[in-house]
Amino acid sequence: MTKKDFQAAVAAARERLPGLAQHFIDRLGPILQLRQQVQQKIGASVPTPKPRSHTLSSFSEISQIGAAGSTGVSPTGVNPLADELKHLMPSRFLERIDYDRLTHLPRYLKALLIRAERATFNPVKNQERLRQLAPYVEALKQLEAEPIRSTEQRAQLNTYRWMVEEYKVSLFAQELGTAISVSSKRLDAQLAATRPR
Repeated sequence: MTKKDFQAAVAAARERLPGLAQHFIDRLGPILQLRQQVQQKIGASVPTPKPRSHTLSSFSEISQIGAAGSTGVSPTGVNPLADELKHLMPSRFLERIDYDRLTHLPRYLKALLIRAERATFNPVKNQERLRQLAPYVEALKQLEAEPIRSTEQRAQLNTYRWMVEEYKVSLFAQELGTAISVSSKRLDAQLAATRPR
C-alpha cells in the first residue's frame, strides 16, 4: 500500500465515522431479533441473558448475547437447522463477519425461517433441495477445516462461503431474492478457484 492509498483509506474512514455507532445498532438489532425467532422456530433454547452491572466494552460481548453456540442443548435430537444457524452466526460473529456483510444476515435468517416452515409442510421437496445443496456445504466444511495458505485463498473462501448462503436462499426462499446471481455452475467455478493448488 502506498502512502497515497493509505491517506485515501484514512479519509474514507473519517467520512464513515460520524453516525457509525447508530448505523451499527440499527443494523444489529434486527439481526439479533431474527436470530431469536429462528432459535424459537427450530427448537433451540434461547438462553436468558445474565444481568450486567457494567457497560459493554467490546464487540465480542455484544456477539455473545444469545449466542447460538451457547444454547445448552444436547446435539442429539437437535433440528439440523440449528447447526446452520450456528455456522451462519457463530459465537463472536461480529469479529468474524465483515460489517458490510451484516446487511445480508437478516435475509439469510428469514430464509432459515421460511425453510423451517416449508420443511414441515413439504418434506419431500425439502429433501430434494438438501441433496442439491449438500455437496457445496460439505466442500465448505472441508475447506474451512484446512489451513489457509494465503490472503488470496482466504478471500476466495470467503466468497465461496457467502455464495453458499445465497444458494440456500435461492433454493429454499427464492422470493427473498439473492444479492448475486448464483447457480450450481457458478458454485463449482468458485469452488475450483478456492481449493488450494
